[in-house]
Amino acid sequence: MKQTILKSINEQINAEFYSSYLYLSMSAWANNKGYKGIAHWLEIQAKEEHAHAMKFYMYVQERNEKPVFSKIDEPASDWNGIIDLYEAVYTHEQKITDLINNLYSLAHDEKDHATGTFLQWFINEQVEEEAQLADILQKLE
Repeated sequence: MKQTILKSINEQINAEFYSSYLYLSMSAWANNKGYKGIAHWLEIQAKEEHAHAMKFYMYVQERNEKPVFSKIDEPASDWNGIIDLYEAVYTHEQKITDLINNLYSLAHDEKDHATGTFLQWFINEQVEEEAQLADILQKLE
């Protein structure tokens, strides 16, 4: 695996763990406001993001490389209501989509077909995530 790919995947691992932290923070906010169902949904999202980070982690090891971890930023902890919260989730998922698309483009440019194939699952997952959030926001608005 080329070092450019490895560096980008390690950055993606960090982004996925940050996503998990962010969704847990959102869950705590929702729970505190009495939105138990939303808090539960966000807990599930946090677990999914952790699982995504672990998929990248395992992939790096399968390629006989070492995952390198960096500091995870502190997530936001307050929102101005449910619509603001879901808009923040949607915006965050769009950012993750951009990161994955950029990683896929890098894999293509570096002719790393294995990484490109690996990333297909994440590309499809992001389409589903964004569609689900657009639907939720439409219903809320």
